[in-house]
Amino acid sequence: MFKVTHQWNKLKTCVVGSAYPPEIFQFIKDPTIRNNFEKLAIETEEDIQCLVALLKKFNVEVIRPTMPNHFEDFKVSNGYIAPPISARDFMCMIDYKLYYPGLPNANHAWEEFSEKYKIFDKSDIFKNKDWLSFQQQDKYIFDKKISFYKDIFTLALQQGNEVIASPIDYMNSSFITRLGEKIIIGTQNYHDDKQAIRETFERMFPDKEIHIASSEGHSDGCFAPITEELVISAYDAIDYEKTFPNAEIVTVPPDVTLKNDKFKKHMLTAEHKWFLEGMENDKALVDMVDHYFNSWIGNVNETAFMVNILMLDNKNALCSTDNKQVREAMKRHGVELHITPFKHKWFWDCGIHCLTQDLDRE
Repeated sequence: MFKVTHQWNKLKTCVVGSAYPPEIFQFIKDPTIRNNFEKLAIETEEDIQCLVALLKKFNVEVIRPTMPNHFEDFKVSNGYIAPPISARDFMCMIDYKLYYPGLPNANHAWEEFSEKYKIFDKSDIFKNKDWLSFQQQDKYIFDKKISFYKDIFTLALQQGNEVIASPIDYMNSSFITRLGEKIIIGTQNYHDDKQAIRETFERMFPDKEIHIASSEGHSDGCFAPITEELVISAYDAIDYEKTFPNAEIVTVPPDVTLKNDKFKKHMLTAEHKWFLEGMENDKALVDMVDHYFNSWIGNVNETAFMVNILMLDNKNALCSTDNKQVREAMKRHGVELHITPFKHKWFWDCGIHCLTQDLDRE
């Protein structure tokens, strides 16, 4: 059976996400914009293949999501459903059980609906006549996204694992950090009821020690436990003295890309959400993303890629962003940092940890 207990045990089987192939962009009439998106798809897959090759050097079995035979089935009124690039967002192996969210993320739905209809009080959302149809569309899109991973769920069942559709809509390992007898759960918003979250997970995992991180989003964009003695942190989302009482906490500075003038200018144009280097001044491309691919992007202004680290084992770590401070800290603790390119992480809002999903570790 597959099993994951610790983030840093030797990785044996790993899901690696996928973007759509370049052919999907044939519907774009403007040849310059179409070529840019085709280039995005080609270069993304090239970098993913570099990652796959590195994983295989460490004897990791790699599984990719199942891509559709007919991409038209994944077309919705405002473009295409997001590809399965962030495999981390859709499942979590805890010991011998593989969990996945059984329903769409309500928080994301509220945010998207309020932005679309300019409604900022949740109580008003439920009164809006379009809310029900929006929910139905959201569920349809969610089911399509889950379908990318159905073959992986089937494989886990064949291995003898239990596969569980969880009523918790953020039941995935971008929020959940597995540390043997300890589990750290991230929050989605600053107003989340942390005590309620703790009690929910204590009921689910009565043998685990539950800790809550005030991540206000994916916790793997806030901190990365490298060993019991070392944590790489973007900011103090958790009481490290309680969770890692003997650990060295290394706080990384903001990524240098965030200080780039072209980046800052484009981020204003793209509403602080995404960045494609070399395409900063292409307003038609920005409009195309807004209209057709808005659901593909996250908010890279909030993401710390230097903490988005995948542990290959307790001596080897993998990241898409190099940093002297992080590298030296790992060296002090006997861990080697490996860098694999992911050029378009600023578009996908996706680092190496997001891009992967550990199914089996020793």
